[in-house]
Amino acid sequence: MKRFLSTTAIVLTMTGTAFADAHSEGFGNVAVEQTDFLASDLIGMRIYNSEAEVDAATPVADGAEQEWDDIGEINDIIVSQDGEVTAVILGIGGFLGMGERDVSISMDKIRILNDEGGERFLVVNTSKEMLEQAPEFERPMMDGERMEGDAMNETDANVTVINGETEAEEMANDVEAETEEMANDVEAETEELAQDTENAAENLEAETEELANDVEAESEEMAQEAETMMENAEAETEEAVNEAEANTTVITGDETVERELLPRPEVEREGYANAEAEMIEQMSAEDLEGSYVYGANDETVGEIDSLLIGDNGQIDRVVINVGGFLGLGEKPVAVTFDELQVLQNVEGDDVRIYIDSTEERLESQPEYQGD
Repeated sequence: MKRFLSTTAIVLTMTGTAFADAHSEGFGNVAVEQTDFLASDLIGMRIYNSEAEVDAATPVADGAEQEWDDIGEINDIIVSQDGEVTAVILGIGGFLGMGERDVSISMDKIRILNDEGGERFLVVNTSKEMLEQAPEFERPMMDGERMEGDAMNETDANVTVINGETEAEEMANDVEAETEEMANDVEAETEELAQDTENAAENLEAETEELANDVEAESEEMAQEAETMMENAEAETEEAVNEAEANTTVITGDETVERELLPRPEVEREGYANAEAEMIEQMSAEDLEGSYVYGANDETVGEIDSLLIGDNGQIDRVVINVGGFLGLGEKPVAVTFDELQVLQNVEGDDVRIYIDSTEERLESQPEYQGD
């Protein structure tokens, strides 16, 4: 940054003569030459770097500074005890005055160039590497008295240490703050991740339990259905067995034999209708005994010999005589009353009895031996 002198302007000469010869004891009669600088003009000037040697006595072309590197501006000057300008303080680097650092450049390294338009330029012959490696200028702390030798060196050392400690402390504080912030972020993320994991585990456990309950309920339902189906199958099987046994068990006399029961015929004859159960009950044995039994084609297959009454008072079986001739050689066979179809004419004076069989098939049945 610029630093302005608050004291009386120091008249500098860059051509070897510091001041004009004093007369009248040097007060009020000092003349400023055309080549002289005022301190206020020097502070704030830009300094350029030229890698090639330059001649201060030869004017340069207008715009020549565009080929030089602008390395910084003069922030202050160092004046010796006898009034000689020994060095300038140059602020290099940074942007808009921020982040720059001060380095000192000896006055004898600076060349003052003039262009064809009369504008002055300060040029040094150095390199970027040399500027970067140059030590930073540490400004001594003045306490109203001049500090010399060991005192100034001690002050510079103290300033360096103080600045170093301050910077180190600031860096340590920054690192500590960043570390704490990172630790807080990591802790927050860890807690959030742990909460998410716990929630996911709880959801998974709930879903697993719900699925297990559904499976258990479905298994119980399936088992119940299977048990019901098994019971129904057993009942149907038992019923079928009983029905089969009933349909194949016939008492032929004093013994029980197995035979296939005949289906009840469904014969239709004009003028005849199935006799109702009440009507059949009203028929006497005389009305039925001796009646012919017909096959499906109205052929005579036998003759009713007798009716057998069960314990319930109903007709249980019918004994039919089959085969033979003129009553000779006939074979009695017993059939259930359910195997017969009884038709009666509308007048009620004629009865026809049908069986779904042939004479030969009836003859193959077991012979009825009598109770």
